[in-house]
Amino acid sequence: MPRADIDSIFNPKSVAIIGASRQETRNGYHVLKNIKDISFTGKVYPINPKADEILGFKVYKHLKEIEGDVDNAIIILPTNIVVQAVQDCVEKGVKSVIIITEGFAETGTDEGKNFQQELKKIAKSSSIRIVGPGTMGVVNLPNFTSTYVNLGGLQQDGKLAFIAQSGIFAGGMVRYFASHDSKLSKIISLGNKIDVDDSDIIDYLAEDKQTRVIALYMEGISSVERLKKSARNFAIKKGPIVLLKGGRTPEGARAARSHTSSLAVDDRVFDGLVRQAGMVRVESLDEFIDTANAFAIYNGPVKGNRVAIITYSGAVGVLTSDQCVRHGLQLAKFSDETNAKIHEVVPDRRWGGNPIDTYPATIKSGTQRTFTTCLEALMNDENVDCVLMTVWGDTHPDSHENKYSMLVKNLILKYQEKYQKPAVMGVLGEKIGIERQKKFFTDNGIIAVTFMDRAPKILMNMYRYYQFKSRYSN
Repeated sequence: MPRADIDSIFNPKSVAIIGASRQETRNGYHVLKNIKDISFTGKVYPINPKADEILGFKVYKHLKEIEGDVDNAIIILPTNIVVQAVQDCVEKGVKSVIIITEGFAETGTDEGKNFQQELKKIAKSSSIRIVGPGTMGVVNLPNFTSTYVNLGGLQQDGKLAFIAQSGIFAGGMVRYFASHDSKLSKIISLGNKIDVDDSDIIDYLAEDKQTRVIALYMEGISSVERLKKSARNFAIKKGPIVLLKGGRTPEGARAARSHTSSLAVDDRVFDGLVRQAGMVRVESLDEFIDTANAFAIYNGPVKGNRVAIITYSGAVGVLTSDQCVRHGLQLAKFSDETNAKIHEVVPDRRWGGNPIDTYPATIKSGTQRTFTTCLEALMNDENVDCVLMTVWGDTHPDSHENKYSMLVKNLILKYQEKYQKPAVMGVLGEKIGIERQKKFFTDNGIIAVTFMDRAPKILMNMYRYYQFKSRYSN
């Protein structure tokens, strides 16, 4: 049977909330409240046999009472009545359902497994599309949301889509993104993935005009070949997929089975899939967020792996050099012209040295003149593919710091556009100052991290992706 288009998951014209609640402690209340708060323009049908009105919406006793079409249904019911609710949706002609309820195969019980198997049978024998169970829902502001998570402060005018095979983790990441000024396009939690899976969403996002980067957390794979085809198509035609996979170790695989009922995949086989598909695999949550944000911030390529480091801290230069070598980057060898220009403002530096330690030369030449001279020389050097540079962030910046940051920003943007040569800012200083400086640079299309020694892995991830894309895009 032909399957319904999954656009109804993100952009329904009408939605039923099966399990809407009057109690403010219940997810069924918060799902409906979020739909109201975003001023959803479609028709809203809360369903609760014991209520007449919730949050100003007329409440229906049963799905059958609704006269009009229903594009999407959000199910927040006890586990033992979810299957019947989905069957009711099929009979009503609902295009898609999002099952927030947990308690299925991930429990390991025969009852939970049987319920999940029944849902799979319904999905295979009908046109309806099912997200979940055990999902947090989707967030596609300002058009639609099916989540119970607080959306306050979330910005969805960006290029980064977030997909997670999890519920609570996805909800936690929504709050992280909202409180860290991250700009996203779409967020979807897939839960146990009995029907709609990563490949379906990747294919959908490949046609989404807003999304250019995907951050994907997964534990299990529905189909290796489908995922490879979908991811490869996105990576070649659209942009990078940054992948964090849980369940790599035997212990992690056991945890994944009890979390989302995911079956283990041999990690060597999975690594081969990642390489063939052009996905960027990362090892930790920090690297996951840093790399995904970097791709979303900087639109250009990373053409090579030759790095220049400018710092006023010798220790930061040493640590960053170690990380460059560890991750496969090379410390660039500067041209004689570049060395001469640097020597004008850092005369006590070893000729040709990289990293460039600007202290104590900044006392004589001035911080602004020293750093901008070095930065411009390096950005013009054909032997340098990218620049790593430290900046300072004070809680209460003076006029010199603000002017300096503006000059650095303008120089970097000039050469990022002229030569497609990226720079990464490593910010040191006080907490509020660090966050302010990071926001200033990232808002202006420049990658910024808290500690410089995090930058080499990010750059290497970007370089490997662009190596893949340059090989296959033609």
